[in-house]
Amino acid sequence: MVKFKNRNAGKKIAILGGGLCGRLLAWRIASISSMETVDNGIIEDIGIKNIELHVFEKGSLNPNLNTTDKASAFTAAAMLSPSSELVSSELEIFQLGQRSLTLWPKWLKQINGQQYFHQRGSLVIAHPNDLAELRQFEKDLRFKLQQLSTKQPSTKQIKTSQYQLIQSQQQLNVLEPNLGNHFQQGLFLQDEAHIDHHPVLNKLIEEAQVLDVQFHQHQPMDIDDPKLSDFDLIFDCRGFGSKQSSNDQAQIRGVRGEVIWLESKEITLTRPIRIMHPRYKLYLVPKPNNQFMIGATEIESEDQSPISLRSSMELMSALYAINPAFSEARILYQDQNLRPAYFDNLPKIQQSESKRQQPVISINGLYRHGYLIGPALIEQAIEKVFS
Repeated sequence: MVKFKNRNAGKKIAILGGGLCGRLLAWRIASISSMETVDNGIIEDIGIKNIELHVFEKGSLNPNLNTTDKASAFTAAAMLSPSSELVSSELEIFQLGQRSLTLWPKWLKQINGQQYFHQRGSLVIAHPNDLAELRQFEKDLRFKLQQLSTKQPSTKQIKTSQYQLIQSQQQLNVLEPNLGNHFQQGLFLQDEAHIDHHPVLNKLIEEAQVLDVQFHQHQPMDIDDPKLSDFDLIFDCRGFGSKQSSNDQAQIRGVRGEVIWLESKEITLTRPIRIMHPRYKLYLVPKPNNQFMIGATEIESEDQSPISLRSSMELMSALYAINPAFSEARILYQDQNLRPAYFDNLPKIQQSESKRQQPVISINGLYRHGYLIGPALIEQAIEKVFS
C-alpha cells in the first residue's frame, strides 16, 4: 500500500499516458471514488475518496488513425484470447486474461458500452500444406491446459471446455460460412472474445470526464516534471514512451506490430481468425461497419517507419487465401506501432519514487496482450495502492 503524507486529506493523482491503461485506470479510480458503498475491499479511509485525477497524454487523445503518433492501443486488434496466447505465453498471461474476460463485460456495462463486447469464440485454421503447424498448436495447447489443471485443481474442467477440434469443411462453414473452401480443419476456442476497441477508447474518456477526470493532450510528461510537484501520487502508464525514463527499472523495449484495415461488404465474419504458418502467425478480426483488420503478431524491432512492401504483400495474400472475395476489399489504411515489453514479455506493476519523493506506480510491459490483460492489471494496481 502507498503511504501518503496525509491520509485524511484529498488526493491529487497524475496518470502519465492516455492509452488503454491510462484511460481504464482513470475511469476505474473515479468510478470507485464516486460509489456510495465499499467496492472490492477498497475502503474510504485510505484515500479512494476525495481525489482529483489528471491524465497527461503526449499526443492526441483522439488521433487520426492514419498517423504514427498515437498510443499502441489504437493499433491493437483487441482480441481477448487467453487460450490462444497460452501456447506461446506464460501461465500468468492466461490467468490475467481469464480475469479480464470476466471484468470486460462488467466494466463495459457500467460505461454503457456492452455492445462493443463480442464473446463468440475464435477460430484457428491452417492451409492444407500447413496442417502440421495446426496440429502442433493443438498439441501444445492441450499440454499447457493439462499443466494448468495440475497446478490448479479447481480448473480441471478447462482442459475439455476451452476448445473444440474441427475435422471437416462442413463444420468450419457452420461457424464461418465465408471461409475459403480449401480449409478443412481447425480449432474453435469458444470462450474467447474480441472488442470494438476504438469506440471503447472514446467511451472511457467520456465516462471518466463525467466523473470529473481532467484530460490533457499534447503534454509529454516525465515523473520528475516540475508541473507534477503538487501531486500526491503518480501512475506511469506511458508504455514504450517511458523508455529511458528515470523509473524504467527493467528496461522496456518496443516490439513492432503491423496491421492493415480494410472494408468489404461482400464478406461477413463473426469472430477472430488465426492462420497458422511456418514463418509467421496472422490474425484477422472483424470490426464494425463492414471493416476488418489483419495483422502479424510480432516483429522484434523498434523501427517505426511505414509498413514494408513485403509485409503488405504477405498480409494481403493471406486475406486472399481466406476468401478470394477479399480481392475487391478497399484498403482503408496501413498501420504500425510499438508494443511495450520487458525481457520476459511479462507485465510489471512497480513502485518507485520521483526525485521529490512522490510515490510512483508504473504499469507497463503489456506486450501484445494489452486488451487481454489490461483490466486485471488495473484491478491489481488499484488494490496495491488503495487496499
